[in-house]
Amino acid sequence: MTMNRDSILCIGEAVWDLYPDKPRRGGAPLNVAVHLARQRVQTHLLTAVGRDELGQQCLSFLEHEGIPGVLCHPRLPTGTVRVEIDPYGVPRFTIHDHSAWTDIDGAFLSGIPPLPEWVELDTISVIVFGCLAMHCPENRRLADRLFSAFTQGGLPLPIRLCDMNLRPGWSDPEVVEWCIARTEILKVSEEERRFLACRNALASSEGDRALMLRHDLRGLCITMGPQGLRWVDSSTPDTLQMPVHSDPCAPPVVDTTGAGDALTASIALGLSRKETPQAFLERGGKWAARVCQLPGALPPPAFDLEPS
Repeated sequence: MTMNRDSILCIGEAVWDLYPDKPRRGGAPLNVAVHLARQRVQTHLLTAVGRDELGQQCLSFLEHEGIPGVLCHPRLPTGTVRVEIDPYGVPRFTIHDHSAWTDIDGAFLSGIPPLPEWVELDTISVIVFGCLAMHCPENRRLADRLFSAFTQGGLPLPIRLCDMNLRPGWSDPEVVEWCIARTEILKVSEEERRFLACRNALASSEGDRALMLRHDLRGLCITMGPQGLRWVDSSTPDTLQMPVHSDPCAPPVVDTTGAGDALTASIALGLSRKETPQAFLERGGKWAARVCQLPGALPPPAFDLEPS
């Protein structure tokens, strides 16, 4: 059987970020999915919103972006996150629990399928997920059913990309280990790397390659803020160091929310297209820099991530 694996599946939270001035759509998996859809990539988003006004607005937005089929939870409301931005554009999040995205499994009203019926498993090339939504046992069970569905159907697992995205109160080491055990490509910040070392999830003296070997990772991306990022690949002994994309004529940083999601989207796109790490990381750095020029995690549709 010849498979045309050209779609990307994002799993996790869809929320409204409550800024002091107004609410804005957010959630790392939603942001990644929208960035990909705007690049004309067939994209699926496995999440849930409530049967409320915020949920309806989110559904309408996603359908307009070419991402239909998001689930509606019968009981829980659409997720919200309070966001405060410091003078340097760095956000602080307060995540509200007991929302639709914390129980995506509960939004399936008939049976327990691994995916909505409109998603064909044999078309998926990359699965993107993060640690935040997987703090909920229902979501972990759903993800495991999804992964099992591939093997039970005689299909190879897609590339799994985990963007850790730890947040205060949402950083359980056991959940972190669960995520790492199910991924091939791991993306963490330098702060997350140190945090995990302090919690013994990763040994503080363990080098990047030892970490990859212990968890059977294909790739490791560590973001370092103003210092750029580094990429470690199991197929080469070299570590790729990428500086921050800087343009002296670019507008100043307004809000760094969502910059990492733009990078994640570029990595997922590159993995799907079998690009080199150099290519998808350079593009991801440019996308992230562009996102920082506007408030909120998602720029408006007319905002070009790659201006000429």
